[in-house]
Amino acid sequence: MLVGGKPRNHALLCISLASLGWAFSFGLSTPLASLWLQAAGCSGWAIGLNTACYYLGVVLSAPFVPLLMGRANRLCVGVGMLLDAVGIACFPLVSSELAWHGLRWLCGVGTSLSLIPMETLVNHNALREHRARDFGFYAFCVALGIGLGSVVGLASSAAWPKLTFTLGGLVTILAIPLAWRPMPGSLQAEESSHSQAFPWRNEVLSLGTAWAQGFLEGGTLTFLSLYLLTLGYQEGGISLLLGALFAGVVVAQLPLAWLADRLGRQKILLLCHILLLTGLALTPFLHSMYLLGGMLFVLGACCGALYPLGLSFLGERVPTDSMARANAWYLTSNCLGSLSGPLVIGLLIDLFGIRAQFVAGGLAILMVLLADRWWRAPLSPPLSLRLHSRLESMRRAA
Repeated sequence: MLVGGKPRNHALLCISLASLGWAFSFGLSTPLASLWLQAAGCSGWAIGLNTACYYLGVVLSAPFVPLLMGRANRLCVGVGMLLDAVGIACFPLVSSELAWHGLRWLCGVGTSLSLIPMETLVNHNALREHRARDFGFYAFCVALGIGLGSVVGLASSAAWPKLTFTLGGLVTILAIPLAWRPMPGSLQAEESSHSQAFPWRNEVLSLGTAWAQGFLEGGTLTFLSLYLLTLGYQEGGISLLLGALFAGVVVAQLPLAWLADRLGRQKILLLCHILLLTGLALTPFLHSMYLLGGMLFVLGACCGALYPLGLSFLGERVPTDSMARANAWYLTSNCLGSLSGPLVIGLLIDLFGIRAQFVAGGLAILMVLLADRWWRAPLSPPLSLRLHSRLESMRRAA
């Protein structure tokens, strides 16, 4: 692994720019795939299943990625980004639901093959005093790439639908050399067969954060535009409000990372959870565009910061020889949240109405906080042991 100032910063820059290229293609292809399937006459269930296939590809392949990294780490990243690019570029060239679902699954596999090694390298190289800052810069590039990809994709899809998918695949291919250059050939020294098992029971806050962030991103944000329609906003107003949400995601990454390095990563991570819980509780009572836009900015900032803050907090706690598996668990938890979020929130909306999405998001955050508190709380000794200890103390005092 790289150490020291200049090589470490150069590796971070290369990985972050490579992740921007991957994120551009992800941001471009995700909404375009849904629009393409809708134009082809697919049902809402088929469109939702297509998105689920992507996250299922990540979940099923992530546990095997650390083993591949131990043998061919650099090749793992290159093949992963290539699979992602091919899956995106070929999407408009097939004409059956099975093929479309298969390509999205392939993109999910490519995502786990590429993101886990890149995030592991950032974690390995990060200095303790700058760990959150490094992940803040990485997350800033990812958020910027997703935003740019969405804007470019939606703007050009009407005139050049097939070429737009090709553009997404091409950007990912062009990003491969950036990820290839700083990536070590293998992680055999760190991820040997004798390395310790990943202590997931001690990392409930980190893994729960990953799950909650995916839950909110995949669920609450999916239904947010529908909620804004019920408030009477038209397309222009909805675009401005969603723009405020994504502006929060992009703008807040580096300042929150700076605060985390100075005040403590766990403190800022918990603060983001509390602000999210408060914001989700207040949002249904806000109707003014200015108040709603400000609240969505805060929600976007805190939700976007959860992923890098949780990952940097995880990286400072796990042993070096468990880091790749920790990152694989983290990405898996995040995608499980993205899978479960739309299903759970959609069901609650059918039962209780469109505002139930905010209740569901708040409950997800509350579950993580309570689970972390329960796992970290010291277990009380049995009553008989406490009585015996008390009697022994009294005997000694006498």
